[in-house]
Amino acid sequence: MSTLARYKIAMACAALGILATNSAVAQEQGFSLSGLGPKPAATVAVPVEINGNLRRIAADRSALFFNGESASNEYPFYALPSEIAGSAKLMLTLQTAISAAPERSQMRVFVNDQELGTVRLEAGDPHRVEFSVPSGLIQPGYNAVSILVDQKHRVDCSVDATYELWTQIDPERSGFVFANASKPDGNSMPDLIALGGLANGRTPIRGHVLPGAPRSDINRTMAAVQSLALLGSFDHPTVQIATTQSTEPGIDVVVGTYSTAGDILGDNPDGKSIKDGISILSSADGKRKTLLVTARTAEDLDSSVTLLTAMAEKQQHDGTPQGLRALINMKGRLLAPATQVPLRNLGFITEPFTGRFYSQQVNFSLPSDFYPGDYAALVLHLNAQYAAGLSKDAELIVRANSETVADIPLGAGRNGLIQDQSLPIPLNKLRPGENTIQIEARLPTPSDAVCEPVASSQERPRMLILGDSYLDVPNFARVGRYPDIAALVSGSSLQKQANAASPLPVFVPNFNPAALDAAGSFLAKMAYSSGHVLSVDVTPSIPDVQQPTMMAFGTYGDLPRDMLDKVGLELQGMAGGPAFSPGEPGPAAIVPSLSLAAASALDAQPETKTADASPADGVQARLSATVGHLGDSVIAMKDEMASYANVIVSRLRFRANTAGGTDGKRFQPSGNAAFLIAQNEVDAGGAWTIVTAPTSAQLSANVDAIMGRATWSRLNGSIQSFSASGQVVDEVEPTRVALFQTQAASVGNLRLVVAGWFSNHVWEYTLAQIGAAILLGISTFLLLKLGRAR
Repeated sequence: MSTLARYKIAMACAALGILATNSAVAQEQGFSLSGLGPKPAATVAVPVEINGNLRRIAADRSALFFNGESASNEYPFYALPSEIAGSAKLMLTLQTAISAAPERSQMRVFVNDQELGTVRLEAGDPHRVEFSVPSGLIQPGYNAVSILVDQKHRVDCSVDATYELWTQIDPERSGFVFANASKPDGNSMPDLIALGGLANGRTPIRGHVLPGAPRSDINRTMAAVQSLALLGSFDHPTVQIATTQSTEPGIDVVVGTYSTAGDILGDNPDGKSIKDGISILSSADGKRKTLLVTARTAEDLDSSVTLLTAMAEKQQHDGTPQGLRALINMKGRLLAPATQVPLRNLGFITEPFTGRFYSQQVNFSLPSDFYPGDYAALVLHLNAQYAAGLSKDAELIVRANSETVADIPLGAGRNGLIQDQSLPIPLNKLRPGENTIQIEARLPTPSDAVCEPVASSQERPRMLILGDSYLDVPNFARVGRYPDIAALVSGSSLQKQANAASPLPVFVPNFNPAALDAAGSFLAKMAYSSGHVLSVDVTPSIPDVQQPTMMAFGTYGDLPRDMLDKVGLELQGMAGGPAFSPGEPGPAAIVPSLSLAAASALDAQPETKTADASPADGVQARLSATVGHLGDSVIAMKDEMASYANVIVSRLRFRANTAGGTDGKRFQPSGNAAFLIAQNEVDAGGAWTIVTAPTSAQLSANVDAIMGRATWSRLNGSIQSFSASGQVVDEVEPTRVALFQTQAASVGNLRLVVAGWFSNHVWEYTLAQIGAAILLGISTFLLLKLGRAR
């Protein structure tokens, strides 16, 4: 630990009136601050035009927005070996709210946990500040850029006034400038990765196909685009599937045989720019890179695409420990069952807080087959210190995914120490994929009513949450489920239930360009989130209704009515919605292999009674059979459960009710909904997912809007609609949920799955308890009666 970090924590403990030993302090550091001596000051630069050597930080405006009295964030930055030999500067263009007091508001900047300097935050027009980067601090690969902002109000000391404080960094005019940066004409994979996030945190990717290209070319291009997003850790890819070239900065993806690649690139097929396998090309000005995947035959081309996929899924990233930490935490560190994770490992920053409203959050990920339910709890073990003399309404609140799960009163003369306070977070508050735990504290004091500027400048710390606070992760159930949008976007593949080798059909009506772009962006984001490339079959034809899984991208008016009925949507009468009557099948693309009208007839036929035709009946039968063995012995019951484990888990499809379809109810989005994602179970034993918007322009724009971290991590339920800004407008939970096996069958996991299912179905749980009590009473009566007879 650095001397500076020890000093800050020791001073905080003294100000709070709490003694701490050196051994305890050694474990309280959540963010390592290195670099001794006085803090260097940033240089305020005159607003001038920044030349083309600026290497932007891969973050958008929302990620570079700091609000409240104390805010922080950490960003990964990818540096090339050719850039680090000479000197470097970090330039930030920022603007601060007029309500911030410049003498008490500041920003501190760190690279790889070493402080570059401090700058006072002054209101006014956007201005640029420069920080010199010590030689050798930045290393090839990923590095960490950490920004800590402290802001104080000019005249108002109330908690409500803290919402008026903000600082915005402009992503387009902020980044690193390297003295030895040469012309960006490198032709290696790192040169490609370095282009990530160059447009307001977005990575423009252009997949090139020839006009009238066959589906196989589009499918290979989609696979290569997903692999690229995974290789470069591009968390916000914006994909275009195009037949024309672009001169704007970005990445091109070309996949094809020699002749196809030659036609796209405009080169002679025998030219030296086309090589067998995977290669990187650079444009003449260095602004665009091309990921080129070529081969002589279609079979060899498929092998090259498969090789690229394997490279992406098994890639080991290079960089500093701090940079790799930032890279992992940007996506959300994956938590394993039965583990303990310190908050510092999740990016939590330990720092004394002198303000009135404290807020900090950590993000983490859970597996795509995580099963939410109130059968266990993730426990936050909190260690913190707070000042005495807080107002009676002072309190600390813990939220999980924006829902309050715990609170601790801090006022009324309470002690200033929170030591290993266990705060349970029920698993039904979490979801597959990325989750957020936010710690907030309202810390007013009676003296805030006076709000003297002199006294405010000498405020003592009011809160310190220690870095040795940790999350205790329980054993949780692992099972796939649908419909569940959160599980889908975090990597759950319904193909595991059927044929994993079969690609997922992706329906794009008439290969609408905007819908094709939306599909490419959505699939690339899914690949980044899950760490896996999804094999897809993009088709303009309506998929076979017997296909258990399917995704569709299109406008309200382009999607067939029967398909909308399958997922429970009613879009007729909406702006841009279908104009056909309820009895009409809606617009048709190319004639499908089996019409949806024929599917209705198939759906109306009675189901044949098989072992898995009625999962609810099957489960009830097995439960009854198991309970029937209670009269024998406990050992016999355990043996029975073990023998059923493989069968039950492999066919596990618990349901809240046995009605088919959507129970006759259709969802119609609100009038201000500009985008919609819907998923619903179909009778073929899978789920269909639809991504739609009123118009093509809205479809492209809103797919881009939901891929921001704040919105993507909130995808959940069976239907969600969003406003044009990406805010959730409507959210519908599924009326029934089906489960399928993802893990090797085991009694332990089966027990957790059953417990989770019962926690989500209270009525069934109550009936099971009543049934068990009746059976126990009957068995007891029979035993007593037989005993008396003997």
